[in-house]
Amino acid sequence: MHRPTRAVAVLATSLVLTLPFVLHAVPALGQTPTVSSTILWTAPGDDGMVGRASRYDLRYSTNAISATDTLSWWNAATVFNMTGRVPAAAGAADSVVVSGLTGGTRYFFIIRAADEVPNWSGFSNVAIVDTNDAIAPIRISDLRAR
Repeated sequence: MHRPTRAVAVLATSLVLTLPFVLHAVPALGQTPTVSSTILWTAPGDDGMVGRASRYDLRYSTNAISATDTLSWWNAATVFNMTGRVPAAAGAADSVVVSGLTGGTRYFFIIRAADEVPNWSGFSNVAIVDTNDAIAPIRISDLRAR
């Protein structure tokens, strides 16, 4: 028996970067630290904003995205492993921690969602992760002479 296929829309998601990023370890002299960053978005549904999407595809690169050629950027970007990750219900907050990023580097992230067919959403907005350490040490407030 042939079941008709219905068109399903999966809405694009919006990414938000949460700071501060986390420094994983103090590197040896001359080495670049690795850091992690939490990427947040609102989960789309299976059918627009109804239900639950089936999967995500998150990609990132140190190359900025050309406004006219997102597809080429997407195809060349690093795929973040989301295997086994179950998307949140439509409208709920969702997130992932991306680790192993190089300190002192700017990263660009885009995510897409798919339903069970899979019908893929459009590209999300771009989230930028800047792993430069821009937080200064706190002020020393107990300086004294002996």
